[in-house]
Amino acid sequence: MTSIDKVTGSQLMRLWGVTSWPETEGDYLLWRGVGIFVCLDFGDHVDLHMAMKPGERHLCRDAVADVLDLIGNREIHAAIRIEHKQVCNLAKKFGFIETWRGEVEYVDDTRGKLILMKRYAQ
Repeated sequence: MTSIDKVTGSQLMRLWGVTSWPETEGDYLLWRGVGIFVCLDFGDHVDLHMAMKPGERHLCRDAVADVLDLIGNREIHAAIRIEHKQVCNLAKKFGFIETWRGEVEYVDDTRGKLILMKRYAQ
């Protein structure tokens, strides 16, 4: 896992599937050159966002395991766009549960459905 700057990280998020990703502050982590994670620490929990290079999504399980080890025993929130709902199955394998589903307005003024998955500290 390599720390990268927010400009590069934001570009990778958009390139690899999160088209409305804003250039926001956070910890941007590049995983093996094919995965990007953004961790936003809110004190009581961490928001976790990810994108994988197309053609490399079969490595998601290993990537998620590595980032969860890095974050440690914290409450983690993962917002998953409905068009990527298959990611919920992966999240469930790591102890995440669905806590909310609904329509939201994204930062680019578009609307879409979102699934909020949470993993609680143990």
